[in-house]
Amino acid sequence: MAAGWCRITAVLLLLCGSWEKAAARQETELPVVMENALENATAVSDVPSDDDENWQQLEDFRRHRIQLNTADEATLQSLGILTDIQIGELLAYRRLLGNLVSIYELQAVPGFEPALIQQLLPYVKVGNDLMPHYTLRDYLHKGGHTLLLRYGRQPEKSRGYQRTGAAATTYQGSPDKVLLRYRYSFPRYVSWGVTMEKDAGEPWSGFPRQRGFDYYSAHVFVRNTAWLKTIALGDYTVNFGQGLLQWQAQAYGKGAAPMQIKREGDILRPHTSAGENNFFRGIAAAWEQGPWQATAFVSWRRLDGTLASSVDEEDRNTTALQRSGYHRTVAELSRKGAVQQWSSGANIRYQRHRWQVGANMVAHRLDPSLQRELRPYSSFDFTGGQLTGISIDYAAYCRNVHLFGELAASDNGKPAFVQGALASVAPMVDVAMAYRYYDKAYQSFYAAGFGDGSRTANEQGWYTGISLLLSRRWKIEGYADFFHFPWLKYRADAPSGGRDFSAQAVYTPDKRSKWLLRVTQATHAENSRLPGNALDVLSDVTSTNIRTQADIACGRNWQLRIRGEHSIYAADSGRKTGWMGYLEAAWHPRACPLALNARLARFGTADYNSRIYAYERSVLYDNAVSLLYGNGWQYYLNIKWKVNRRLACWLRVHQAIYPGQQTIGTGPEMVDGNRKTLFQFQLLRSW
Repeated sequence: MAAGWCRITAVLLLLCGSWEKAAARQETELPVVMENALENATAVSDVPSDDDENWQQLEDFRRHRIQLNTADEATLQSLGILTDIQIGELLAYRRLLGNLVSIYELQAVPGFEPALIQQLLPYVKVGNDLMPHYTLRDYLHKGGHTLLLRYGRQPEKSRGYQRTGAAATTYQGSPDKVLLRYRYSFPRYVSWGVTMEKDAGEPWSGFPRQRGFDYYSAHVFVRNTAWLKTIALGDYTVNFGQGLLQWQAQAYGKGAAPMQIKREGDILRPHTSAGENNFFRGIAAAWEQGPWQATAFVSWRRLDGTLASSVDEEDRNTTALQRSGYHRTVAELSRKGAVQQWSSGANIRYQRHRWQVGANMVAHRLDPSLQRELRPYSSFDFTGGQLTGISIDYAAYCRNVHLFGELAASDNGKPAFVQGALASVAPMVDVAMAYRYYDKAYQSFYAAGFGDGSRTANEQGWYTGISLLLSRRWKIEGYADFFHFPWLKYRADAPSGGRDFSAQAVYTPDKRSKWLLRVTQATHAENSRLPGNALDVLSDVTSTNIRTQADIACGRNWQLRIRGEHSIYAADSGRKTGWMGYLEAAWHPRACPLALNARLARFGTADYNSRIYAYERSVLYDNAVSLLYGNGWQYYLNIKWKVNRRLACWLRVHQAIYPGQQTIGTGPEMVDGNRKTLFQFQLLRSW
């Protein structure tokens, strides 16, 4: 095994060519909005997302910057930083006053405050270039190649890797976690590549459908050809409307950006991440003729599923679909690729000026069919072998108001509906509103509509967000969301409702510092057992988080971040609290090939309910989010070495310490002792 990895590393180093003097540059980091979105997504699933496509796209734009004087609406949306109101203001500014002369002229565009412009600077440029017209040779030579190898391992041996007597280990593979990816990308025009991944505990071989890496993905993606707008081969994602019928890309929920509630982006995108669930495998194409655009796709892939035992193969059913992506144990390996999924769909869109309307259809077929064991809260979940859905979506501008929405229905006749509006009601005031109605029996495999829950079903709600730019130094944002669940849900054995509030103040006294205060409070109804009562009853549970944070630049090379957070969990059973504080320092010298980043955190929570989530800086493209509960310390150190202009390597050490504990974790992930460590190493070759 070790010899195999030595060979892989040696091949990568031989590809690096000459070792020349480093041309160091500032480390590119995720925008704060995306950091917060990852924290919120992890809070829903307790597992950080493997989808790093947005991050890869930002890095592509850093190497091939967007020309603001020629960029269209779709290109500006693909950044994931600007709202539709801000994009509309920029396009209106260009139409009225002509091309931008300097990047700093963005300060004259309504809604473009200095903090936003600072986020855009690494990815955009201003010049007098004409709209480019590239040839096939340009497609093949103007892009960039990247080859990435990431290796991670936990030195402490979990129970899943330990033998008990004569019994075999629970995990069938080694604790090595490996990602290998090659990609060629010319942003907005062409992309192709291969991704291979093995999670910790997964074997290299010896089981059916387990050969080498556990996960393989490949794609070829071309835009703006002579007669096709887009063609995709291999793995790709499909994203329609507002995500009620079909959405496989990352999607913002409620969080630190109350104005970013609209689903937006390209219908077809290449799938380049290590995520093993939200994508299609097959062929897709989009045509464009004048104001009309049509998209169609066909997919066949295998899903993980639990099959019911049956003597007759024709009567075999799937009792559950598995979406973890892990294949470590014998049971997990037996479920790998057990279900076949055929999918197809189409979209027809008409776009004129700055309004558009589209019609969408998606159909799926499973073999074996899904006959899950239904519980009271899942009585209306999909069962069967075929599922079809249709929808109509639109987006339009009416002066300073942007309207958008989607109406969808599954083949059982149950609807889902969302209607939203973004408005600039004053030069310094933006407002967002959205109403959603998702029927309790609405069904879709890949829906990701805006809402409170993780499922686009059994929910009604009204959301209002506001952004106030009081001055160049002060900005206040917040939202209020009221929602209702017409049917039972997990841990709520009756129809219930709730509310969610957030307020955030950002003070930017100068270009070198920023101070933040955020308060969020969410109330939901959950089952509770009262003394002397044999039945569960619903009672309100309120979670409150108070965050303070300071970002300070010290000189040209040092950056500091200080955060303190307090959590309160209040229920009939009592009140639990938690707290966390950390100091993070980053050193990014301009004339040195080394860059360092370190954090020291101290935390203490009463239990899991008062847990705290915190985004972590890690190696490039790694979505790292800590789940902190219990009483302990946490620290990490990231080292980046820019070997030359084409080769960079990272080393990361992360450790959590729980004083007084004998074990950490549960089940096969349990570790003896009070420390848990992670080592990561990454090589990136670009040319």
